[in-house]
Amino acid sequence: MILSIIENWSEAETQHKHYLSDLLKKYYEATHDFIGPQSVAKVAAYYFVQQIEPLVLSHDRKSFLLSIDLYNKAKAVFGKNGAQFADAVEEVFNYKRFTAKGSGWNAYALCRKSKARICPYCNHAYAFTVQSDSGDFRPTLDHFYYKDMYPHLALSLYNLVPSCSSCNSSLKGQKDFFKESHLNPLFDEENIQFYLTADGAPSELGEAIQSRRDDVVVKAKAIRVCPDSESSLHTFVINERYETLSVEAIEFYLAKKNYDEAILNTQLNFLLDETTLLRFDRAGYSKYVLGKMYADIYDALSS
Repeated sequence: MILSIIENWSEAETQHKHYLSDLLKKYYEATHDFIGPQSVAKVAAYYFVQQIEPLVLSHDRKSFLLSIDLYNKAKAVFGKNGAQFADAVEEVFNYKRFTAKGSGWNAYALCRKSKARICPYCNHAYAFTVQSDSGDFRPTLDHFYYKDMYPHLALSLYNLVPSCSSCNSSLKGQKDFFKESHLNPLFDEENIQFYLTADGAPSELGEAIQSRRDDVVVKAKAIRVCPDSESSLHTFVINERYETLSVEAIEFYLAKKNYDEAILNTQLNFLLDETTLLRFDRAGYSKYVLGKMYADIYDALSS
């Protein structure tokens, strides 16, 4: 995770809670009289869903973690037949139905409420929604706690991270973030910092950029040491991806440095607008692709 998007779903909370509450109400009404020996897994799923309803509707990480513990215990009761229980739960929280195009509240309607423009896992690709007469597209919704492992969280709003397909499908895939904790864009503060280096002293960076640019690379590190940050750096191959973006980083470094030198020149009798010249607003860095990298380079030059 590069960007924190804690407030991302604030404008979707009411509608999504209504959608999920209504879905569960209809499920209870349709199944509460369902009995028979062939339906043991469905009966167990019915009582399990009732038990965890407030947890899946929650916006609290502790509620999600508790629900996963309860799910694992309920599934373990079935032993080798645990898949039957899992399938019964998955039928309730039907994510495929939610992603189908159509009117009403669905994945497209939800993604239009997303405040994020950029994938928070990498800050390397866009993640916005467009719908038109010519076609539609939206960001993939990554289930932070993987829906095939924890199907009861398939529709929980704060388990859905708008992300790029590279991060969601190619890199994260089926990894179990419950067992191996990572930074969560919807709950955690930012803790990844970018910096330019030529494997020498910081004072040598300017010289390296001028005379041996091929030696200059972008690196990422955790600001505060924590396992979640290290896991995120590894899973989303952040250092490997950003090393390929050294040209962009160096160009921004030079633009910022040239601007700082220009405003010190008292012979200039015209106003210089930093945001216009850099094509970057430090205060709104999260709306730009690579914005966190640019912000960290900006701060390093300003310190």
